[in-house]
Amino acid sequence: MSEDIDVLVGGFGALQGSHSPGIERYILHAGGLAGGLAGGLADGDTDASTPTVRLERAGLLSDLPSPSWMERDGGMVYAVLENSDELAALRLERTADGPRLDLVSRVPVPSAGPTHVTVAVDDRGAKHAIAACYVGGAICVFPIGGDGGLGPAGQVLYGEGHGPLPAQEGPHAHWALALPDGRVLSTDLGADRIHVHRWRDGMLVRTGSVELAPGTGPRDMHPLPSRDGAWRVAVVDEWGDTVTLLGPREDDPATAAADGIAVLRTVDLGGDDGDQAASLAFVPDSDDAGGPCAGMAYVGLRGSERIVALRWDGARLHRLADPDAPGWRGRGVSSGGSRPRHLRAIGRFVVAANEVSDDLTVFHIAPDGEPVPRATLPVGSPTTVLPLPARS
Repeated sequence: MSEDIDVLVGGFGALQGSHSPGIERYILHAGGLAGGLAGGLADGDTDASTPTVRLERAGLLSDLPSPSWMERDGGMVYAVLENSDELAALRLERTADGPRLDLVSRVPVPSAGPTHVTVAVDDRGAKHAIAACYVGGAICVFPIGGDGGLGPAGQVLYGEGHGPLPAQEGPHAHWALALPDGRVLSTDLGADRIHVHRWRDGMLVRTGSVELAPGTGPRDMHPLPSRDGAWRVAVVDEWGDTVTLLGPREDDPATAAADGIAVLRTVDLGGDDGDQAASLAFVPDSDDAGGPCAGMAYVGLRGSERIVALRWDGARLHRLADPDAPGWRGRGVSSGGSRPRHLRAIGRFVVAANEVSDDLTVFHIAPDGEPVPRATLPVGSPTTVLPLPARS
């Protein structure tokens, strides 16, 4: 059985001195997988680790400058234009010829260097786009209208403090994440903090901060499914080359300032000198052997250009082997290029956006969790990969 998935790719363009022309459409062709991208074996196949995989470039959908991050919310795509300090809202339409993007609005971001945007719903039921700004150190909140378009920023919440490293001379907001209970987290890579927010009458209010070890550099956040039904969040630590696991701990008085959120565990990625951790992709188990909440987390290391695998059992995140152990369980695997900025899971595949080497590498996740490279395609300075829902 084969399946085709439309994938949007953005990256740094001419404003960054790089090569992305805007938002491009690619098609991931995956053959030989019973059940499609979820994995398994087709009739007559004997090796689930060797599916037929091909990436095809299918055209430019938008020439927006340097769309370095994209987030989809229903029929809308929100793009961060990092080098021009803007956000764009685009309507996604599916046509007989494939997906189409139509620009709905484009608004300035009142803090420099936006790197990430997410969509959150406030306590009144209204939607907002929340942008994290690396250079300016703030998170900015934008109202979303009934047509999906963005209004001018209604709030700017600034960070403060700094870390011990030269790149931590001040606050550097990098990511925002809405939790199922309505709280909003944001990472400050410069100040080694994760800020906690709540909605009050439609306004975002900072209620506390989780302080990490100096020099950690919390960057990206990714929710993980848990066996107890409570949320867990994996935080990729750029400078610490670690992953910090966050979770609720209401009964610990030491976390009162962080609004009941605590560090549950920190996992060493085994980074080399000069490595920077960036991005995490979670791939659930393809069967029930580990339970419905178990799976593998894959984290990129820029510098040594590796992807390191961690195991999530629904409660605990841990390594498969010592960081110095040879092979994929210890050292990991090559990202297939240079500076893997973004890893995106698509079914039983992980796509690595290798920003500096100008390519995408597709890995198939074997039954034992090993990421096996299956396809590489030249792509201009990719930094964000966004799969679209399967075609109906």
